[in-house]
Amino acid sequence: MALALPGDVDASGCKCLYAGQNISKSIYEQYPNKDPANCDTSVTTVADAKKGTCKKYPGMYKAEKAIAYYGSSCAPWDQMPGTPWHSYCPEGSTWSHPDYNWCQQPWCYVDSACASGVPSSVYTGSTIAKYSYAACGAPDCYTNIAWNANYTWPTNCPYDPSGGQTYKIHKSGNCACKFQGKHLDKTNIIDKFPAKKPTDCVVDDKDEKKKCKKYPGMYKDLPAILLYGTTCASWDQMPGTPWFSYCPAKQKDGSATDWCHYDYNWCQQAWCYVDDGCTTGVASSVFEGSTVAKYSYNTCLNSPDCYTDIAWKGADAKKVAACPFDSADNGWYTSKQCPNGWSNGTAKGGDGSKTTTAAAGSSALVAGARENSMFAGITAMAAFFSILA
Repeated sequence: MALALPGDVDASGCKCLYAGQNISKSIYEQYPNKDPANCDTSVTTVADAKKGTCKKYPGMYKAEKAIAYYGSSCAPWDQMPGTPWHSYCPEGSTWSHPDYNWCQQPWCYVDSACASGVPSSVYTGSTIAKYSYAACGAPDCYTNIAWNANYTWPTNCPYDPSGGQTYKIHKSGNCACKFQGKHLDKTNIIDKFPAKKPTDCVVDDKDEKKKCKKYPGMYKDLPAILLYGTTCASWDQMPGTPWFSYCPAKQKDGSATDWCHYDYNWCQQAWCYVDDGCTTGVASSVFEGSTVAKYSYNTCLNSPDCYTDIAWKGADAKKVAACPFDSADNGWYTSKQCPNGWSNGTAKGGDGSKTTTAAAGSSALVAGARENSMFAGITAMAAFFSILA
């Protein structure tokens, strides 16, 4: 069992280049470069390319369902269907194994100058040259490890952040991400829910009083709906998701959104759908009436819940010691740091400052006071320091 120490893996401030937006279409349609350089580009499918003259060619991944999101922000992308390397991470693999452990690690694309960046071959020749696990609070359990008979596990590998031997980004039992490695069920969940609200409403009725506020299949055409909530990711900050409109990068007046504000901080947080019996589960309205009844922030690297009884509560916002959430909590990339606490006032019973603490049952570490580095003040739970060599 290994414990990832959030904060000790990257102090460089490397940012996720596409957080809050999609990967540019020009990149996944025009790259990677041909390999070999003089190969025959008339070969148009990945399967034929492997048999033909091109090992790589421009646009070879453009048909993947998740390609516009792949690497845009922190998530364990490679275990997700519809991504370029998913075939290397088949469901049911032994995730503690050196050839597969990296599949469950979060990462994002970063600037080529990022010190923790690992060279990427997916879009060779483009401006997307590197990705980073460290930017997402994780060690690199891939480089010189996967498919290497002479590998040596680095510190904090194999990746198992909860210490529960799931070797996945989430916790175990009822609080596991219930759709990890899968898409949401389109037929039985996306197309049939949420339930009508009001129950006697009429979809698209001209009379606003009769018109449905919620209705079955209302989110079915969103581009990212198959992926939404399947694993730990900052889903609500991603375009093409149900709550993205509540998490705009800019306000109506053109000013940048303040991610340390009560109403927006939750947008930066990772979460996933969990079983109804998960004790840290929060009731979800997106697919109300279905088996997808709860989601959890806590299962994702022990993150605090900075949404419930906080967003849109103003002066009555609930005081949660580890809120507002930022990278110092567990290394997860956030668009803004909140070292001085909430930017718009004081939560009920508090003084406006942020106190970062470990929630009950956590094996993750959280950062305390920050000075020049957002990763200062790391403390450990020694009980979980069992690291495989």
